[in-house]
Amino acid sequence: MYSHRFLPSKTLQLFPAKDVHAFIYGDTNSSGKSMASWVDFDQLIWQCNIEDDGKSHVCGFNIALGDSVQGKGKDLSSYQKVNLELDYSGHDKRLRFYTRNFVEGFSDENNIETSKFNNALLPTEFVNGKVSIDFKEFFVAEWWISQYQVPRKHMQPDFHNTVVFGVDLSYPTNPGIQTFHLKKLEFVGLWVSKERWYLGILVFWILIIFIGGGYNLWQLKRQNRAERIRLEALINQNSALEHETNHYKQLSMLDQLTGMLNRHGLSEYLQKNYDENLGRQASLIIIDIDYFKKINDAYGHEGGDAVLHDIAQVVRENIRSSDTAARWGGEEFVVVLPDTSALDAQLLAEELRGVVANVVFENLPELRVTISLGVGAINGMEPFHMLFRRVDVALYQAKAQGRNRVVMAV
Repeated sequence: MYSHRFLPSKTLQLFPAKDVHAFIYGDTNSSGKSMASWVDFDQLIWQCNIEDDGKSHVCGFNIALGDSVQGKGKDLSSYQKVNLELDYSGHDKRLRFYTRNFVEGFSDENNIETSKFNNALLPTEFVNGKVSIDFKEFFVAEWWISQYQVPRKHMQPDFHNTVVFGVDLSYPTNPGIQTFHLKKLEFVGLWVSKERWYLGILVFWILIIFIGGGYNLWQLKRQNRAERIRLEALINQNSALEHETNHYKQLSMLDQLTGMLNRHGLSEYLQKNYDENLGRQASLIIIDIDYFKKINDAYGHEGGDAVLHDIAQVVRENIRSSDTAARWGGEEFVVVLPDTSALDAQLLAEELRGVVANVVFENLPELRVTISLGVGAINGMEPFHMLFRRVDVALYQAKAQGRNRVVMAV
């Protein structure tokens, strides 16, 4: 596709050339003479002597593309630009370059004015010397559309049947002598358009794909049977491994003594559900068993484990199904309450504190255990680890104030 730009170009040169059908035209002045005149016809030098009468006048030049300016012209649709070498001296700020395109079924062979008027306006400072005008710069004149009530399908530029190419003064004109010298005029394009070049590439690759694809399909069918058998074996093996992996992953996130999430499991739960960008409201309760070391000293680690197990059971039974409880470590427990206000979390913490204070342990009926609790909440704007830090401080305040109490984090 990139190589298309290096294909040889084709050129249609209108001047210099033999049998040039060139014309000049212009309004008449107050003396009845045309304002357009040849200086040198062979060299295509002409003048526009615009009279200073306060009016705007027409003055210009054109070359016929064919034997006449009516009916049959040249197909310029395969060209991309027009190259000119033009010398201009005068007072106009812009020059108008135009083509007339005969539209079958619409234009009148006896009236050149009905041929489509495609034009491009260029400031005069860019005109002197060599000029290249891309066909994309041409547009259909509004006056032509309005004057002949042109249907919508003919409102776009068209170069399929171009009968003339011309240059004239743009409206409004400036008075005085304005001289033109056209040294060269040619249309430039490519022998093969981009569309045809790309279509050829497409057809070539379609053939390659069909030929190569047919051969590959035959090979793939042979390989497919063997791969299907191997894939089924791998799927069965992978399923077993995935099941085993999930089993061990679940075990790694649970505390064996209490059946709650452990620290690792809670961290993964928080990362998944309480990213700081989620904007979710939540409350947090941190629970610490009061004087747990004395319980271990008096009843041994077996008695301490029994207390941890039973209190964990009490916590699970007294929170909502949407809440998540975990053993944070040692004698500390954590409860995460999604979409819960600080006040509701405080009420639940007080309820837990009261229930634990009245627990009767099956193997230790004489033992009474209390807990201290820190409570806090976030509205979704604060990172969860900052809430954890505030609630942990509140827990230590509860213990410092005598234990067996709930303290709200600030």
